[in-house]
Amino acid sequence: MQPSPLARYLLAAYSLPVIYASLHPFTGWRDNGVAPLSFLSAPLPRYITTFDVLANLLAYAPLGFLAVLAFFPALRGAGAVVAAGFMAAALSVSLELLQNYLPARFASNLDLALNSAGGLLGGIFGAAS
Repeated sequence: MQPSPLARYLLAAYSLPVIYASLHPFTGWRDNGVAPLSFLSAPLPRYITTFDVLANLLAYAPLGFLAVLAFFPALRGAGAVVAAGFMAAALSVSLELLQNYLPARFASNLDLALNSAGGLLGGIFGAAS
């Protein structure tokens, strides 16, 4: 496998719609008085749908896949998979933190866990390819 700048470009390009979807609509930003990280220790959401679970997993799997390819040759194998999982988790926690300031959105620890798992799963597939 050869190092490819295309994988880095695709990773950056794919991140943009993930960011857009996570923060849409971009209006009404305000501080709601809740501690920014309080969602981490909150109970799981009352209603969990199959669609939400699959959407979060499948949205972040390509990020993990592309991250493993983008990290090559600096990281390979398990190291690249772990780095892809951390990258997905870092993006997810950043977006969940920002969702605290959007009245139409809410931050969720379940979303964070599923997004991170999706990135890790995609990283595993990327390392296997």
